[in-house]
Amino acid sequence: MDRGRRTGYRLLNRGVLGGAFAAVLAAGAASADAYAGCLSLVTGPVVFDVQGCKAMEPETYFDTSKPKYQWIGGLDAAGKKAFYNSYRGLYLRGKIVKSNAVAKGLNTEQGALNGQDVGAFIPPGKMVCGNVNGKRLNSDLREVCCDGGGDVPCLLGTGYMLNNVAVLGAAGSEAGDVTRKKAKESKDVQAAEKAEANGKTKDAIKLYERARANGELDVKGSYALGLAYRKVDECNNAVPPLKSVLEMSQQKKIFSDEEPIARKAIFLLAKCYSKMNEPSQSVLIMQGYLLEPEKYKAELSESLSSKDFGWIKTSKEYREYKKQAQKKLKKVGGSEGGEP
Repeated sequence: MDRGRRTGYRLLNRGVLGGAFAAVLAAGAASADAYAGCLSLVTGPVVFDVQGCKAMEPETYFDTSKPKYQWIGGLDAAGKKAFYNSYRGLYLRGKIVKSNAVAKGLNTEQGALNGQDVGAFIPPGKMVCGNVNGKRLNSDLREVCCDGGGDVPCLLGTGYMLNNVAVLGAAGSEAGDVTRKKAKESKDVQAAEKAEANGKTKDAIKLYERARANGELDVKGSYALGLAYRKVDECNNAVPPLKSVLEMSQQKKIFSDEEPIARKAIFLLAKCYSKMNEPSQSVLIMQGYLLEPEKYKAELSESLSSKDFGWIKTSKEYREYKKQAQKKLKKVGGSEGGEP
């Protein structure tokens, strides 16, 4: 456990934090993914859903009678005031629901922290908990410490600072996602969903296409349109809406709660490429699953058993992929599948 997280645990165990908000800091400090390593500091824009907020009172929080914080009591008056003022901000607990942040260093990662529960600190300013609690925020995230120390906000069990904070709307809403908001309000999308529920797939396709032309299809709608085309065996027409989801994913434009649907859409795209006898395009998508076999265990298993991939089973690309997929699945305990 890194020093930052140990700090959070010790503070909680010693009773420094009182009341219900101890649970808020506990969640932030204890999150396994809430604190990145020294060699991969994270910076960049994120959308953050706030689930809990605490206005920090450093004079109370840092108990100078405790050995860990005795050094604070040894500061001169000016130093102590500067230290306390640096921590007089807001500690937040919440989820990164969209990330264009980058982890720089030994482990480079695009879209770092997306979908993760983290603790974060808003520096002292005009923000109060009443402004941000239960809200969706747009902000610039910066990881400023990786091994504890007295610099803000390291002693709070997190290294994440949020700057340039703007409130987008309520947490868990379509706030910050114009396309999803338009899709939710679209009469064509609503009618298409109803038509598909009644088994009128061709009617649904026409309605979804009209919505797509008007910029009213979000990730869910794009997948629904692609799936409808697959049902009527028109994979060539399914490719454009499904490919748009793949491109959004590559550009880190997918909100974390949309990821399950996006995964379905991208996998369906791989199936459609196979049905169109384009093994290189199909396998190119599936090779991404090999990088995270535990996460994509279901896709790997189905890629070896689904009849949709029977169209390319004799291609060199698929045969090489199949060998790698079986090895990965064996390591993570997934089904290695049979002949497609």
